[in-house]
Amino acid sequence: MLQRISKLDHFSLRVLIELIEQQSVTTVALRLNVTQPKISRTLTMLRDSFGDELLTREQNLMRPTKLAESLYEPMKSLVESYRLLSDVVNYQLLQKKEINVAVQNHMGQFMLDCLQETAKDLSLDLTFNIYPWTDQVQRLLSLSQMDYSLTANPPDSDKIYKYLVGHIKQFFLVAHREHPIFTEHLSVENAFSSPLALLNYCITEQKQHRIETLAEKFNIPINVRLKTMDLNQLFDHLENSDSVSYLASMLIKQPIASRKTLKAFDVTKLFSKETPKIKTQEKRRPTFSLYLQAAETSSVSFTKNLEALLRKKMMSLNY
Repeated sequence: MLQRISKLDHFSLRVLIELIEQQSVTTVALRLNVTQPKISRTLTMLRDSFGDELLTREQNLMRPTKLAESLYEPMKSLVESYRLLSDVVNYQLLQKKEINVAVQNHMGQFMLDCLQETAKDLSLDLTFNIYPWTDQVQRLLSLSQMDYSLTANPPDSDKIYKYLVGHIKQFFLVAHREHPIFTEHLSVENAFSSPLALLNYCITEQKQHRIETLAEKFNIPINVRLKTMDLNQLFDHLENSDSVSYLASMLIKQPIASRKTLKAFDVTKLFSKETPKIKTQEKRRPTFSLYLQAAETSSVSFTKNLEALLRKKMMSLNY
């Protein structure tokens, strides 16, 4: 039997795994970017190697046999081992490699520190290209033209790995220190009475900002003066206007502290009290979490170390 299965390679293992998961030759061909005849030829070779049908057709789907089901987990482990082997070889061959990373500017230094520390721990000589986060990042990651990103609530993707770094739990009202809103008893109604400046947290699964969702739910008219992904631009605007902003505390406490004309007030309890009434289309309360995203071609060892370091540092932050 060992001689019969010795012809199996990384591609054939992936084909069988995908066929078991997708149950369609057409879908697997699209996912692996090959022709349907190539998938069919590979399946024929697999059947010959294992002496089993592996998949049988039932109506429009292909159902795995008992043998195929028992092979599924061992094959997934083998494919992961191939990735690890490739990873080791690649990093031994490349003395220097450039890593492309997308991140919002206010998270840039935090991400760069973690990248450099990870490279140092693994004794790697790497160049990091830091790019601003845009709505094209998902496409670039799926094409492996971008290696990593730090994103809030990214969508699932077959070609992108994602790892939870931390949850966004606290929210602050930020405005000019002399703004009259700080002398009022804050409620959901008067929280929106001032013009708003909103920071985009890369929430790709929702078309609306969380504040807009909240205002819409309670039928409260709002006046949005600014939407930006640039935290410094938002702070400049707040320092020189009567606008207010509501920001997640993750990684913004230090930038706020450096702006002596700005003041931050914790409104977590206010929004926690009201937002259980807000439901998404899936009938769940919106949640916000930060993820490390990695392209399919990213280094397994580097990614695992980076993920662990990001999570550790996020937990150490008082947010």
